Amino acid sequence: MTECPVKLRGKRGPEGALSFKETLAHISFWDNFTVDFFSNKLDLDSLDPKLLVNFEERSKEAMDAASKLPFGEVLAQYLEATGALTQFLGKHWADLNPREQHEFGVPLKHRRHHRIALFQALDDMCSEKDLVAEA
Repeated sequence: MTECPVKLRGKRGPEGALSFKETLAHISFWDNFTVDFFSNKLDLDSLDPKLLVNFEERSKEAMDAASKLPFGEVLAQYLEATGALTQFLGKHWADLNPREQHEFGVPLKHRRHHRIALFQALDDMCSEKDLVAEA
């Protein structure tokens, strides 16, 4: 992830695609939401119905907050959220019923979509020469 040239980290991609930094923040929000959502499903005693309230607004707020942070902090949040997601999957996948396992695919596909779009945009925005110059 740190291979992205500094000058491109905050630059939006073609047709207004999220920047590298924005994509990391967006995926972090989704990963954290997913872990919270499915943790709540597994622990009915602590079920929080407010989790889904204002989802889009909370996502926008998370993106706005990340825009004010240095790239390294956003990257650290992304890595932490990714770790929480993979840890949850490793620990609780078998605890989810088949429907919940299927539903878990939605945020995973969303995550994959953004990662693919990000790397395609980076390929379009920078040359090998740019990447080598940053190394």
